Amino acid sequence: MASRPLRDDSSIADDEHAILLPSESESEEITDQRRHLGLLSTIFLITNRMIGTAIFSTPSAIAASVGSAGAALSLWVAGLVLAYCGLFIWIELGSLMPRSGGEKVYLDAAYPKPPMLVTTVFAVHVIFLGFTGIGSVVVAENILLALNQTVNDWVKRVLAIGVLGAIAAIHIKSSALGVKIMNVLASIKILILFLIILSGLRALRGDLPQVPHPAAGLKNPFAGSSPDVSHYTNALFKILATYQGWSNAAYVLDEVQNPRKVLKIAGLVGVGTVGLLYILTNISYFIVATPEELSKTGVTVVALLIGRVFGETMLWMTAVLAALSSFGSLMTASFSMSRVVREFAKEGLVPCSRFFAATTSSGSPSGAFFLVFFSSAVMILFIPFGEVYNFLLDVGQYAIAIINVLVVIGLFIIRHKSSQKGTFRAWTSVVFLFLISQIFLLVTPFVLAALDSKRRLPAWLYAVVAILVLSGGATYWFLSWELLPRRGKFVWTARKSVLSDGSSLVMWDKVKLS
Repeated sequence: MASRPLRDDSSIADDEHAILLPSESESEEITDQRRHLGLLSTIFLITNRMIGTAIFSTPSAIAASVGSAGAALSLWVAGLVLAYCGLFIWIELGSLMPRSGGEKVYLDAAYPKPPMLVTTVFAVHVIFLGFTGIGSVVVAENILLALNQTVNDWVKRVLAIGVLGAIAAIHIKSSALGVKIMNVLASIKILILFLIILSGLRALRGDLPQVPHPAAGLKNPFAGSSPDVSHYTNALFKILATYQGWSNAAYVLDEVQNPRKVLKIAGLVGVGTVGLLYILTNISYFIVATPEELSKTGVTVVALLIGRVFGETMLWMTAVLAALSSFGSLMTASFSMSRVVREFAKEGLVPCSRFFAATTSSGSPSGAFFLVFFSSAVMILFIPFGEVYNFLLDVGQYAIAIINVLVVIGLFIIRHKSSQKGTFRAWTSVVFLFLISQIFLLVTPFVLAALDSKRRLPAWLYAVVAILVLSGGATYWFLSWELLPRRGKFVWTARKSVLSDGSSLVMWDKVKLS
């Protein structure tokens, strides 16, 4: 097999200032059999990832933070606008590089030098800070709630790990079966939100004794709004996390039919559908309850709404619906992120690369699910539930903002250095708006006026931890790819190997310098 030094500039065009993006022929090498995701499945891939359990609990915390229906609804609209801004950027990059991997592909193209650095840092983010399977705890808790069972934390942990195992088994057994289940669960989620919206409309009739004054909080929508900037900052953090998932289709473009066209349509329809449902759902919450009542419900906000409109006998259903919703999000997130992990393995970035890059006959990357669920499983088993647990989730969210900033800056680099034109171009004003929002998320933990004084752990701490973990990835890269070769007087050379599915795998060999 041919080999090349690590520092070979084969990824750079003859013009040292140009970038070579993945070619059209590379995309065409993917067989039609692998492209099994049509438009509807791709839309569901986005909606299923976006609609988790947060929409059933976060509105209570938002109402408690900002104090009024008008302020809360304004922030939900702002969250939708920012989600669309990010989506447009990812559509432009996806049309230029219609390959699986999402941010990995875009960062590789924007920052080819030093070789492997940005890919290593992003791999550390996905594997150690991704927490893809953490929602299994929510699934476990809602299953127990539906069964009216009270157990200790270790039973919850075991049940949550069992949920992760079941999801991995479904995907590994049959990729097609996993997609069908995801589509069904996405449909159920949309029906759940429609049920909530219809509940609000039903309450508007004014004949329910449990809701004597429907929409009272909407008559003077901004009355009682908080004057504290930190309340709006924290509320926006939660809302942006609820919208997270708009980029999900970009991770699996190798499996999408006509990826450029489908990515654009599916993104616009999927994000728009979720955003509209979120806003109407929140309006329904404020029809049934005042902001004060809503702020006291916590995670039982759906139980409050359905209980008031349809009676107490329907309350158990909320736990079942929340469990199904979270299960669907987990299935979709693990489906897409397993493809990203496989891309890392195909480049030889992880130990036992052949194992993690291998696929089943249905095209599912079986070994990759271990790394997808690794960090989540460690958290579930060893981190006590509570503030420390939530703190680590904040670390992951901060790392996402760092990656997003690098991608947006990378977009400008690609625009400047690449001669290739995509089928879509985001307005520069939209790109800058998204960039400003992500910089805002990065700066906020260090601004005293924007911090929540009620938290025991300082907000700057999760930001520092995220920065240190990603810096650790850069340190690992320097030791492995720069320092050790210099000290050992060798160079890393790439040797291509072929997997059983016909795809290429990079194996790295040490070649001594003479």
